Amino acid sequence: AETSNLIESDYFTFKFKTVVCANVPSTEHYGKIGFWGSFSIAVNSLTGPAMLTLPATFQRCGLIPTVSTIIFVCFLSSSCSLFMADVISKIPGNDKFEKEVEFSDSFEYFWGRKWFIFTEVVFFICITCLNISSIVDTSQVVDIIFGHWIPGGSAAVQISFLNGFELIRWDADTCTEEELLLGGCTGFSSDTDDGVILTLGYFVTALIFFPMSLLDLQENSNFQILGFVVLLVTVIQFAIQFAYSGLYMINISLWGESWDTLFGVVLFNFALVIAVPSWLYERHPLVSIPTVVHGSSILSAFLYIIIGISGALSIENVSDNMLESMLSGVFGISMQLGASFFAFMIIGLGIPLFSVLARLNLTSNEKCSIFVGNILAVIFPWSVSWILYRGSAVTTLLAWGGTLFTSIVAFVLPLSLALFTVIKVDKVGSVFGKWIKSQQLQAFILLFLLLSAVLSIAIALFGLLLNET
Repeated sequence: AETSNLIESDYFTFKFKTVVCANVPSTEHYGKIGFWGSFSIAVNSLTGPAMLTLPATFQRCGLIPTVSTIIFVCFLSSSCSLFMADVISKIPGNDKFEKEVEFSDSFEYFWGRKWFIFTEVVFFICITCLNISSIVDTSQVVDIIFGHWIPGGSAAVQISFLNGFELIRWDADTCTEEELLLGGCTGFSSDTDDGVILTLGYFVTALIFFPMSLLDLQENSNFQILGFVVLLVTVIQFAIQFAYSGLYMINISLWGESWDTLFGVVLFNFALVIAVPSWLYERHPLVSIPTVVHGSSILSAFLYIIIGISGALSIENVSDNMLESMLSGVFGISMQLGASFFAFMIIGLGIPLFSVLARLNLTSNEKCSIFVGNILAVIFPWSVSWILYRGSAVTTLLAWGGTLFTSIVAFVLPLSLALFTVIKVDKVGSVFGKWIKSQQLQAFILLFLLLSAVLSIAIALFGLLLNET
């Protein structure tokens, strides 16, 4: 009780305005994102293009290890999200999530200003890495689509010191059948060319998704619902077409032969906790938090398993670049159209979602202006991503940065803060406090989850290093 009183006393003496005492609105906040908007945001945060790397993962790592890893990480991710929600509910006056408490705000309240600054930085780096990757991936997908469907292919302006400005084209007809099958026909993203390029795919991507990045989370929820529908339709289409082409058990072994990349592929796709604080503030009060978190996590895990197994059983020696292979048309026109919609909508709609989450964490309770928030969260990723369009070195850097900072933001920090509040704060949270009354049991569960997360992250990073070398 003494520690709890000390925390509440320190709270009112912050030098900077914080989440409860700053700019309290005259009217009570009322969230408007309903169940389907909430569910779509959660599922879209958990799924993405990595889903189509899972058939190769199943063939390489085996049926039992891959399914077990997906189920374990699903449980770990949903637990992190619910404990983070429980922590936010322990801030005085926020039992019903009526105060705008973003990711870094909760660390400032319980751990102080230094932790606020640290989490603000790592959260921004994490989200920006994800955002830049999404912008580059979506632009490349659009260029590949143009290369297959537009006469003469896609176009770009190449800028180099030797040749200055040069108009170049890329047509999928220049690719060999083997390149199409292995996913090696990737257009302008070749690492052998000089200079930087501004492509038609990047321009179209910016034209569509940049304005959406300036909207708020509630306005984006309608687009997220559309993306969720596209996800379900295309996954069903892929599974049916895989089954129709024949499923061969010889393509998958039970235990696999190499597991170095298994945790890396699965772990960092389950980063739902990144979206939880912003969603809690904007969700409708009647939307059940555990229902959305558990439901979206289970559905995402199910979709991962269905696509992974059906794709692995259907295609012998499936490529890691299965999405590019599907976009190339080697699996048929219907699969090519489905992959095009999947890639554009699922990867593309991650751009405004990441932008909104980054801006909200920067601007909550007027920590900085909306203008500055948009410069950092929206304009900055768009201004540098076109420069990073080419080159495997940049892709590797983003992969390492995204992996490292996502592991800190999505797993280590939330679980550590939750463990601290269970031990040091007397107040019962409004999420776990309803059905886990024992403080000792909560502490034991959190300690187990934290150790499991740290071990999983270590295995994933070691596997990533081993794979690179």
